[in-house]
Amino acid sequence: MKAVLDNVIIFNEDYFGLETKSFQREVVQRSAAGLDGQVSIDLGLRGRKLVQKGQLRAKNQAELQERIDEINGLIDGNEHILKSPDGKVFEHLVIENFQTDSFVFGGTQASCKYQITYMQQVS
Repeated sequence: MKAVLDNVIIFNEDYFGLETKSFQREVVQRSAAGLDGQVSIDLGLRGRKLVQKGQLRAKNQAELQERIDEINGLIDGNEHILKSPDGKVFEHLVIENFQTDSFVFGGTQASCKYQITYMQQVS
């Protein structure tokens, strides 16, 4: 099984790296003159970052650029779903950043390394 984003196979490698950070809790601390200590207000869970790294491959430079443009089109502020090859499903993902390295041409294909940073929203 290949990784899919929004039920579309964009990533053609069988393995990619996915770094999953922990959810962050937002806390506001306030103090007042004349009072010892602080008041801590728990604002709840916020979200967590996921960083996906891998390599995009295509038959030629034009096809590779199409795949990159397809991913760039998903940086739209909407939530997405990532299904990894090992069966894990990550929902409520907003793509924050997408970066690629320079293209490498070898034999019958073009490739480039990529990194996508997601923010997983708390649902």
